[in-house]
Amino acid sequence: MNFPTNPFYDNINQNQIQGLKGTTGLALKFSDGVILVADRRASMGTFVASKQAKKVHKLNEYTGMGIAGLVSDAQALVDLMRSELRLYHLENNFPPTIKVASSLLSTIMHGGYRRYQPWWVQLLVVGVDRRGAHVYTLGPDGSVSTEDYFAIGSGTYLAMGLLENSWKENLPREKAKELAISALKVAIGRDSATGNGIDGLIYSIKTPEVEEIKIDL
Repeated sequence: MNFPTNPFYDNINQNQIQGLKGTTGLALKFSDGVILVADRRASMGTFVASKQAKKVHKLNEYTGMGIAGLVSDAQALVDLMRSELRLYHLENNFPPTIKVASSLLSTIMHGGYRRYQPWWVQLLVVGVDRRGAHVYTLGPDGSVSTEDYFAIGSGTYLAMGLLENSWKENLPREKAKELAISALKVAIGRDSATGNGIDGLIYSIKTPEVEEIKIDL
């Protein structure tokens, strides 16, 4: 993860964030779903603190979340979102859409930002619902935007370059999976805070099962 070196937030002093951090993740839409992948490295400065950091998380059977930034904040948000989405489902008798999930997370993060207690993370919320496949990206101030593809973490520039050049609308599933893995491998190859393997989730409109990606490097 390692959010403070994310190029979109270069104005944040590295010394403002202490503790375990993690690095690069990315998501992209394909013809009938969405793919979310991330590396496994977590760092403390120049030290590789973990080679098995989990940065892609299932929030429910329709929604996934990718994390970059301060690990403790990210893990707390994952647990909070799982509880909130389960409560929403129980209260309404139907699961929340991906837009509802991202809006809820945005509200939580914006509340912290306005209280001068921001969540030091950048996040991806992805999934499929009756409206199709979705990729949302969120900043620590609670800002949220919908994208066809996006990358987060210290390897953003590297991964986004390949995504920008190669992503096309309605990519076949296997081509999209290959692109996602290739873009993350570019970041792993050049960004020292990214590495040690790839984990991912594939949500498809056509199949209820969530495919998991696990690649050892």
